[in-house]
Amino acid sequence: MLIYFLQYSIMFHKEGTVSILIGIAVAGILTAIATQISMPNWLSYILIALGIVFLIIILQFFRNPKRLTILDDATIVSPVDGKVVVIEKVQENEYFKGERLMISVFMSPINVHVT
Repeated sequence: MLIYFLQYSIMFHKEGTVSILIGIAVAGILTAIATQISMPNWLSYILIALGIVFLIIILQFFRNPKRLTILDDATIVSPVDGKVVVIEKVQENEYFKGERLMISVFMSPINVHVT
């Protein structure tokens, strides 16, 4: 069940592979230090928690969930997660050479960053 969940429910962007492996290594090293070196229990717990939090942040950033999108004339699909903060007309002179509608979306660290 867990393997199915990890394999099909949560996908990670391929560009995050190195960062995820680094996160796993850091969490493993901190856990090894906490369990192998003599120190107060509270310090061991803090080191293990820091490793886990570090790994969770990296996994959160590179997640790429499957999306079920209904494509029809009544649906607007955003290219990213986040909050629409500005919708305004702008003059675009580099590519389109004319007036265009600009939609700005703010993405917090907890939003999916894969577009």
